[in-house]
Amino acid sequence: MTNRTPPPIHDVAAEFDTLPGVGPRAALRYAYWLLSQPKDRILRFAEALKKLSNGVVRCTICGLWSETSPCSICTDPTRDPSKLCVVANPQDVRVIEDSNAFRGRYHVLGGLIDPISGRTPDQLWIDPLYARLTGETAMITEVILGLDPDVAGDTTSLYLKREITRLAPAIHITRLARGLPNGAQLEYADEMTIADALENRKE
Repeated sequence: MTNRTPPPIHDVAAEFDTLPGVGPRAALRYAYWLLSQPKDRILRFAEALKKLSNGVVRCTICGLWSETSPCSICTDPTRDPSKLCVVANPQDVRVIEDSNAFRGRYHVLGGLIDPISGRTPDQLWIDPLYARLTGETAMITEVILGLDPDVAGDTTSLYLKREITRLAPAIHITRLARGLPNGAQLEYADEMTIADALENRKE
């Protein structure tokens, strides 16, 4: 972006530039597109962002973004409290829920262990997971590792399996079956693939 770009446009483009997969040129294009919209649409966009900032909190139990804490899944009495599915991100919960194949509860790590990117276990929501397992061992009998079947997902799964086995050896640990192709992201898998992966989960 050149110095000829008006500061308001520059500032909006700079914010778009921070989004995943958006470069400087695309960010500037988005800013100009937004500027071409009716003023009321721009204001609705700004209001939606404001509500996103002020109206969503992280569930203190599972880590899922929600309007309330605890979230509706954690407080749902019809969910099976003995099964806990561990996922990397909140959008993974939505994908699994859309499959209608799982009626247990969740724990959101907030990412995956990735030494190359500098993401270590202490940067994830792992300690609250251990607290749930050791404090509710009588309730949780199975932990399903619903993590992406790639290097970071495998690294995180192996780490969690080792630590959970050490802390709560009675808990059964499974992983989603390889119905998910290697390198695929859980967020983009279809409902049938997720359902098959849950049905055929393995050690």
